[in-house]
Amino acid sequence: MNRNHLKIIACVSMLCDHMGYLLFPQAVWLRWIGRLALPLFAFFIGEGCRHTHDRRKYALQITVLAAVCQAAYFIEELTTGGGLTASSGCWYFNILFTFALACLACFLWLDGAAFLRQGEKKKAARKFAWLAAYLAALSAFTWFAWRQRKYAGWSLYVDYGLCGVLLPFSTVLFDKKAYKLVSFTAALLLYCGVFRPELPYVWFSLLSLPLLLCYNGQGGSKKLKYLFYLFYPVHLAVLYLLAQVIRR
Repeated sequence: MNRNHLKIIACVSMLCDHMGYLLFPQAVWLRWIGRLALPLFAFFIGEGCRHTHDRRKYALQITVLAAVCQAAYFIEELTTGGGLTASSGCWYFNILFTFALACLACFLWLDGAAFLRQGEKKKAARKFAWLAAYLAALSAFTWFAWRQRKYAGWSLYVDYGLCGVLLPFSTVLFDKKAYKLVSFTAALLLYCGVFRPELPYVWFSLLSLPLLLCYNGQGGSKKLKYLFYLFYPVHLAVLYLLAQVIRR
């Protein structure tokens, strides 16, 4: 299977997950299917970071789309929630912000590894030092957000926290497919272990691994590129509107 085939599976999985969350909460099996989406998309975010010809454009596209989606959450909160408070749901930043944060970690590692191959050890050390500081800062933020959510009722959080960042990051650590899948599996197991109390069915995420084993490294048609970018906000908007109609 090529990249587009797997991304289509991820989109269908995400659609099922959000249908289960917004429209059919009693149909838990939809949430089970939905566990495939995050690992598949995360894997290809890492692949995108490795192969993009324009890093700035790639990261900017993800960040802008994340900001547009988040702006819609803020507008919805202001118009229907009566104003913003620390517990407002719009402070829970969407998965695209997580992927945007992952891009920087991936780029720092890739630069450091490239310098190391070229024998420029000092430049490599600086990149790896920046990476360590960056991951430490993300860890501190994740801990702070968790503490505030638990003890102060805040909603401040980035979707899937540090685990969401480590999933794409794990795919750039190695060049060979076998090693790449091993590191990605380790990151996925960490993610499952961390989120098991919150999502008991999170282990269904591991079913993404057999699919990734079938990945042939080919991209598929470039015509689908922007369809995948637009699918996330469009399907959420449609499902949200349907949920509002049903609740009336």
